[in-house]
Amino acid sequence: MIQSPVEPTAEWRGPYVRYVAGRGVSTAGTNLVNVVMAFAVLGVGGDGFDAGLVLACSVLTQTVLLPVGGVLADRVPRKALAAAGNAVLATAQAVMGTLLIVAPERAAVWMFVLASAVTGAATAAVQPAFQGLIVQLVPSASLQRANASLRLVLNLARIAVPGLGSLLGAKFGFGEVLVVASVSFAACALILLLGLRVSMPARDSGRTALLHGGKEGWQAFRSRPWMWGYALSGTIAVPLWLAGYQLLGPLILSGQQGGASYWGWVVSAFSAGMVLGSVVALRWSPRRLMLACVLVQAVWPLPLAVLAGSGPLPLLLGSMLISGMSLELAVVFFETAKQQQVPEHLIGRVTSLIMLGESALVPLGYVLAGTVADHLGAFQVMWICCLGIVVANTVLLLIPSLRRLSAVTEEKEEDHAREQPAGVQ
Repeated sequence: MIQSPVEPTAEWRGPYVRYVAGRGVSTAGTNLVNVVMAFAVLGVGGDGFDAGLVLACSVLTQTVLLPVGGVLADRVPRKALAAAGNAVLATAQAVMGTLLIVAPERAAVWMFVLASAVTGAATAAVQPAFQGLIVQLVPSASLQRANASLRLVLNLARIAVPGLGSLLGAKFGFGEVLVVASVSFAACALILLLGLRVSMPARDSGRTALLHGGKEGWQAFRSRPWMWGYALSGTIAVPLWLAGYQLLGPLILSGQQGGASYWGWVVSAFSAGMVLGSVVALRWSPRRLMLACVLVQAVWPLPLAVLAGSGPLPLLLGSMLISGMSLELAVVFFETAKQQQVPEHLIGRVTSLIMLGESALVPLGYVLAGTVADHLGAFQVMWICCLGIVVANTVLLLIPSLRRLSAVTEEKEEDHAREQPAGVQ
């Protein structure tokens, strides 16, 4: 197992804080864009199909280009790649925001489609680079606390920023919100370039290396059954969850008196649960990381069962809180296991393959869930989603390497460092 060298706490904590700051403002920009994009498309004369096309274009472009982004993240300096990607995001949103402010009558749906495609391509490069940076900055034994701290900041941003974006959009306009988002992306690029000092080992970045990089990453991915098993489970569970949470849930509540007004509280309860999960992950460090990941994830689909069973609002809110905490703990545990077990020079490619699996079937999941719900009813399809997630998660317990995988502790890391020959990092 290849790990990053152990560094004194005083040396890595400062750069890590700057990394969190940069990633936090980038996430804030993403949330600002997400909360107003559909409304902006409708505001220039688009319809529901147009809004869906714009949103889907970003996901599809990101999915297609993720393997390329993973290879780049392991071959070129990750700080520069993440900064360049955020600069592209800043430019795309600044152009669209300025157009909506200065000449809204000239804005067309195809422009939003193009900006969405550019956004997806930039995100495909940024996300694997971000994953690689944290492995370079933080010693293995400290990764869980680092991940939990990072996720706490990102989850707080996800709670506060959408509401702020909605208020700004209603008071000033959607163009202004996109300009603010572009400033957030630009701030991330500046923080990374000017404030983050991290070097990357010299690697062959020629055409041959780039072509064969994907194969090397695939080999690292498939050689770890606990990892590809979890990723395969996510390929099934993530689309089922999103179809139930983002599509079927609103459909079910829309048929109830006051149901639409409840949904905001439901989403807030889930976000609050994720924040709570981040806090718990700061204090709880299980020895069997992946076993704990699968076990806590068992209650993740609980809100889908409550919705399918027409449970009362207090029960739904409580289940959302538990579900958010469950999912957040699972994310922190899995990210920590991946970062501790995958060699640093492969982390970008492995991350891109996992993200590719999670997002590949999401558009199909939306379409199938909506179509089947029209014929069978939303309640029946919600039960299918819930049971599908339970089965996909439970079968993971059959993988021996997943059950046995242990976290890297400070003692193990020190032993590993002492075993290395002099001068080997």
